[in-house]
Amino acid sequence: MDIRKIGSDQLQVEISPLGARLNAVTYDGIAGLLDGPKTREDALGDKKFNGPICGPVANRIDGGLASIDGQEYSFERNEGGITTLHSGTSGVHAKDWSVEAHDNSFVALSLALRDGEGGFPGNRVLTAKFEVIENTLRVGFEAETDAPTWMNLALHPYWTLARAGREGQKMQVFSDRYLPLTPEKIPTGEIADVAGTYFDLREMAVPSTKIDSNFCREPVFGPAAVVETDDLRMEVETDAPGLQVFTQKAQGIAIEPQHWPDAMHHDHFPSIRLDPGARYTQNSSYRFTRL
Repeated sequence: MDIRKIGSDQLQVEISPLGARLNAVTYDGIAGLLDGPKTREDALGDKKFNGPICGPVANRIDGGLASIDGQEYSFERNEGGITTLHSGTSGVHAKDWSVEAHDNSFVALSLALRDGEGGFPGNRVLTAKFEVIENTLRVGFEAETDAPTWMNLALHPYWTLARAGREGQKMQVFSDRYLPLTPEKIPTGEIADVAGTYFDLREMAVPSTKIDSNFCREPVFGPAAVVETDDLRMEVETDAPGLQVFTQKAQGIAIEPQHWPDAMHHDHFPSIRLDPGARYTQNSSYRFTRL
């Protein structure tokens, strides 16, 4: 795979233009902090969601249908023939982004999406920037459109800070609310308290292996989650209003800053509508320290 390396004396990161993918992270000489694909075939196959940006609408769309300004749009139902997951097989995770700028500390990428591509309206331009400053990786997204559309981008790495897949990692999530799901993993519309459930990660704990849901948070830049092992700590901050946490695969823990799933079907969720003249933004950071 085409790989661009950036870093500092403390933190080294590999980015692949395929999916604008966070493909490898090494901190303080410790490699293997996430599970990324080794080949292009893996990145388009079994590990298609290991590290890329997902979108233009990450997570799930109920029934593969949505309407905007009275016009209905249909998307690929790539999950059980029922729902659209991460915008289908033609989502941005499977596309080669253009490298616009690159030096030792940052890489900036862009991607143009045509009107109707994947079923979504609008000619859209997406940009992503990955930057390493000392022990911190900063990730920023922007998007614009020439027609009303939806936008919800999410970085989707599987973290393996204990170098043993999902195992050996404890987690804390700074949220007291989450979205309950239907059996098809679509939000019911309820916004529930985490208290008394296995979603309650307000204190550091070994997470349940049943989690695949959105934690609700304020859309201002601040602490979102912490992952710890015996020797490492990673602090995640973001301005996204949601944090999808996925612990159901042994390969690692996915922590995905994003908007709430299926937001186009729930008027009381934070909107993912993007109009001409407006700009979608999302900013997150991942800070690593030794314990």
